[in-house]
Amino acid sequence: MKTTTFRSFAAELEEAAANCMRVLRSGLRTFSALPWPALLLAAVITACAITVIPLALMLFAIFLAIKYAVLAINGDKTTPLEKD
Repeated sequence: MKTTTFRSFAAELEEAAANCMRVLRSGLRTFSALPWPALLLAAVITACAITVIPLALMLFAIFLAIKYAVLAINGDKTTPLEKD
């Protein structure tokens, strides 16, 4: 196995940074070419995604915690369906 040196690690980081900058510049060129209604729509969709996705994940975590708390309290009891 090849040993990693700081120079090779730094070269990999520089290459990754260059690739990220290339992608960002390409995205900015694409956004600058958009007409303003399409840009407004992209901004609204991005804002909705930024607000809705964390809200959904947080609600999922809260309801999962409630479910586990209820199961921890009532886990040893049987329900009417389980009596058969």
